[in-house]
Amino acid sequence: MMELMTGYPPDIFAAIWHDPAFPEDKRAGLAASERDAMAGPHDVRVLAKYARGAKPITKTELIEQSMMGMGSWRDFGRVAVITDERWMRQAVQFFAPFFHGPVRVFSNAQANDARIWVNSHDHH
Repeated sequence: MMELMTGYPPDIFAAIWHDPAFPEDKRAGLAASERDAMAGPHDVRVLAKYARGAKPITKTELIEQSMMGMGSWRDFGRVAVITDERWMRQAVQFFAPFFHGPVRVFSNAQANDARIWVNSHDHH
């Protein structure tokens, strides 16, 4: 199940993919600490900080554009992927050079570090 996570500033795209234990298992609206506590080994969370400085596109527009290709992802300055899935970690590391900004993979235990890192500013 893919959900857009809530509770993030408008310049952060946040999504979670997880296998729901029950049909009513909704994690998008939970506090970050609650999501961290529920994170399973197959969960994948993506936090991407919008980089252009202009008004970010809506999450719906981003999802629609991402279905058409990866062009929208160049609009992000930092991308943090939170997962314990080994194959996902390897895939992200393989595709990271195709992104215009830094991309890092964090384990579920490092979820708070990922939130801090994605919100930090690059020094140019």
